[in-house]
Amino acid sequence: MQQPSDQAVETDIAELLHAAFSLYGAADKPTRRECLKQLAQAVPGYSEREYTHAWNRVNMLYEYACKLAFRWANENPPGAVIDSNVVEAIFMEEIMSKCHGFKQEEYAMALNYGFERSIF
Repeated sequence: MQQPSDQAVETDIAELLHAAFSLYGAADKPTRRECLKQLAQAVPGYSEREYTHAWNRVNMLYEYACKLAFRWANENPPGAVIDSNVVEAIFMEEIMSKCHGFKQEEYAMALNYGFERSIF
């Protein structure tokens, strides 16, 4: 029996991670249990542990984005406006180094969510 290549496994896991991201970011965000069920239906063939791991990674991404926004709010005076170049240059790099495996636009969406939720 042939073992899948590391690249094939990474591609499969990336698909699962991106599907979890889409569900997590939905306007009508399902509960964790419901999301895991929907994730299994959307991307079949993984173990319960793998679905849970993907969900946890997405949750961690959003939590980290909120922490970055909160940190920025604490380091700046009330009413300060965040420069989008700062987000791209500093926060994007930091979140990418802490939360691996997401697409550029997913990092940006998580950061946007973090700033909207944590500051405004």
